[in-house]
Amino acid sequence: MNYIPTFVAILAPIINCVQLLPQLIKTIATKKVKDLSFASLLLILLTNLLWLTHGYFILDKSLMVAGIVSITINSLLLIFYMKYK
Repeated sequence: MNYIPTFVAILAPIINCVQLLPQLIKTIATKKVKDLSFASLLLILLTNLLWLTHGYFILDKSLMVAGIVSITINSLLLIFYMKYK
């Protein structure tokens, strides 16, 4: 049995969940957002919403959890972007 597809299917949502966490931590610590792209943050949020919707329709709990966590982190980053701009 080939475990690589299963490994990738587990690893991808985990990485997706934490991809913006370092930026969120840095933004909270420095309270600076001038180098962040608002358009990129919106595109990432849209992508996460689409993955969450896809996970819902195919009943994939890992995609739904990853989507919710990613949307939460990205939303916080957008909130801080608006607050510190």
